[in-house]
Amino acid sequence: MQQNAAVHIQDAYKSYDQKAVLENFCMTVPKGCIYGLLGSSGCGKTTLLSCVVGRKKFNSGDLWVLGGKPGTVGSGVPGPRVGFMPQDIALVGEFTVQDVMYYFGRLANKSDSEISTSFQELKQLLELPPDERCVKECSGGQQRRVSFAAALIHKPELLILDEPTVGVDPILREKIWNYLSELTHTQNTAVIITTHYIEETRQANLIGLLRGGKLLAEASPDELLRKFNTGNLEEVFLILSQKQEAGILDTTFKSTENDFNSNLSLETESEGNNRSMQILTQPKKEKKPKSLSTMTINLHRTKALFGKNWKQFYRNTSGLLFLLLFPLLEIFAFMIGIGREIKSIPIAIVNDENMNNICSGFTINGSAIPYGYINCHFYNLSCRFLTFLDDPMLDMIYVDSMSEAMSGIKHGKWVGAIHLSRNYTAASEERFNSGPDTTDDALDSSQIKTYLDMSNRQIGYTIKYKLLDLYMDFQKSIFNDCDFEKGFAENPINFFDPVYGIDGEHFTEYLLPGIVNTIAYFSGTLLTSQIILTDRLEGVWDRSAVAGVTAMEITITHFILQFLILLVQNLEIFAVAFLLFELTSVGSLFTLYSLIILEGINGMALGFWISIVSSNYTMANILTCGAFYPMILLCGVIWPLEAQPKIMQYISSLLPFTIPTQSFRNVFMKGWGLDHLEVLNGVGVGVLWLIFVVTLCIFKLKAVQ
Repeated sequence: MQQNAAVHIQDAYKSYDQKAVLENFCMTVPKGCIYGLLGSSGCGKTTLLSCVVGRKKFNSGDLWVLGGKPGTVGSGVPGPRVGFMPQDIALVGEFTVQDVMYYFGRLANKSDSEISTSFQELKQLLELPPDERCVKECSGGQQRRVSFAAALIHKPELLILDEPTVGVDPILREKIWNYLSELTHTQNTAVIITTHYIEETRQANLIGLLRGGKLLAEASPDELLRKFNTGNLEEVFLILSQKQEAGILDTTFKSTENDFNSNLSLETESEGNNRSMQILTQPKKEKKPKSLSTMTINLHRTKALFGKNWKQFYRNTSGLLFLLLFPLLEIFAFMIGIGREIKSIPIAIVNDENMNNICSGFTINGSAIPYGYINCHFYNLSCRFLTFLDDPMLDMIYVDSMSEAMSGIKHGKWVGAIHLSRNYTAASEERFNSGPDTTDDALDSSQIKTYLDMSNRQIGYTIKYKLLDLYMDFQKSIFNDCDFEKGFAENPINFFDPVYGIDGEHFTEYLLPGIVNTIAYFSGTLLTSQIILTDRLEGVWDRSAVAGVTAMEITITHFILQFLILLVQNLEIFAVAFLLFELTSVGSLFTLYSLIILEGINGMALGFWISIVSSNYTMANILTCGAFYPMILLCGVIWPLEAQPKIMQYISSLLPFTIPTQSFRNVFMKGWGLDHLEVLNGVGVGVLWLIFVVTLCIFKLKAVQ
């Protein structure tokens, strides 16, 4: 196969969505030629061009581009030898017009001076918008002209243009065709152009008429017009389509008199800029070309990509605010709303002993008076007990009857009711002084009857244990006034100072490790999945890949920028928790910070995988939420693992932040370091998950690259 043809396709077959789009397809584009590829929407034009630039593959047949097979070492595809303008705009909306030119120019390893010279030329030719105008602020026609200029900026050997003149002014369209003609003559550039405007391809050197995956004709416009004795190409296309429909068009009509096609059957070597090309029906046997690695890194492309990612980030104001404010909002919501003491729970008080609410001026002085060795005289104990309920957790509402209290509970006005009997003090005195001889009536009347709404078990149990603690304090005060042995008022189970942690501290400290890890993990997931998916859906990924960018370069540049953002996000979390709300860590803050950074990196890896497998934002959001809720429900943050069935405990322990959360807590509340196995376990789980997800990403990238 000679190297002088830009594109040669031989006996190619391409299926797409179970439908044959290109079948037994043979096409040749010589160098120095404008090749107009015409056909209606859905006939296979874009699919064919995707194969030429290496983004899709034929099921069978041979494809040669610039003397090599796309995607192999030594080929021109992908790489700077090809200029590609896809049907979609495929530009970064946050880029200015000037940014677009420098981005694609730098991907082609052009110097800034070379890019500037080409830019000035194209700006005048294509009437581009002002240099500093953002792409997203340009009209549709302006965006297409900028996209066209991006394909030309590095002066490629092969220029592939998918409908570049849609919506372009007729005068400008003529200037574009004249410019393309000049390129083919002065630089020997090969141009493949698709268009809806069939008649404008009269200026092409060769035309390929494509319908239903079949190439109906490949010849010069003039020869087609003479052959079919008509004055316009629309009629030629109609005649050929009718013959195809009638089943009388067996083979592609090939030109025999065009300068470009007259030498296509020669088998001699051509030299210099000779446009002839050798077609081999049976290609010579040769070693299978070595495929280009998708894992290579080029510093020039990497620098251009990093600049793209940075501008894409900081010029997207809403996205920037979200990424910076999201962790702040999450940690603020947690610190303010979760884990603190419950306050002002409404609870009804029915004190039958003091129907006129004379407790308002009550003091405990003299409410229990010793008058014997073991006896004590009590006074108004119901009011004395209620003084102990004067606690921020409880909001006491005095009501006149139990029927009113129970009705209030049933209607949600309060969450409980406390009833003290009419002879509560006398019955309590008898109970204290008579011991085992206390009557049943006294035992019943000396009880403080409590009725709770346990539909909210957390609040119900909180009140229950709070009342028990307050009653113990009440009982101790009576024993003290009556000179009884104080030890009898103590709970027989004595809880000494905790080995780790502080007795009575808020649940905030307990929940913090799990909350911080989940925020870090899913902040990383949101970071990666959205911005990479945007590149893919807008076509920027594919267009950059055609310019030679590898999957590894895209991954590395996104990782660097988003890792820096992750550092800032986690610093925000730490500043709010440890500076603003003054939480205290027993262990090293640096160790804690390192642990949540590892969680954030794991989240970024998950987000990258989601961005690869998702076809749209809806799917990405579903996968993100679908991963989030099972993990947060099972990781032990909401409810202890010990409550789960044994098999579920093992499964939950394998999740990305179950063991890492416990490691964080061991550092935060116990002061352990990385020399403890219980801390290293969390690091190990994080690293293993990272390796697993990154491996999945690599295999998936190789499949789609």
